[in-house]
Amino acid sequence: MIVFGDTSAIVAYFDRDDQRHNESKNIFNKIVKERIKILITDYIFDECITTILSRVGHYEALKAGEFILSSNITKFVWLDESLKLKAWEYFKKHSDKCYSFTDCTSFMVMKELKIKHFFAFDDDFQRAGFIDVF
Repeated sequence: MIVFGDTSAIVAYFDRDDQRHNESKNIFNKIVKERIKILITDYIFDECITTILSRVGHYEALKAGEFILSSNITKFVWLDESLKLKAWEYFKKHSDKCYSFTDCTSFMVMKELKIKHFFAFDDDFQRAGFIDVF
């Protein structure tokens, strides 16, 4: 099984002061135990590193980056032009929602790869029709 990993969940794991840190750790432990892969895009990678750097510092941002790029539970995807254009069309069509462009790229990757489950701490994925991992 593969789930999509969003910035909110990954940042919570690396930021001990995040209000959902323990919840994130518990879910990560379940993911490891059940041998689930976490798919992360280069856009999510950028958001995670930038957010962790600003909240916790360079050392934790490096740890997060190394984890994302080299862990055996993560799968890394670079967005191509086609997916970015599909995400742009999705973004334009959903002006009634407050989806970020990064969210839209995530949704398009999930649709393209037929990934139904996500690991995130915001409602955007559920609103877009995806299912929480646990």
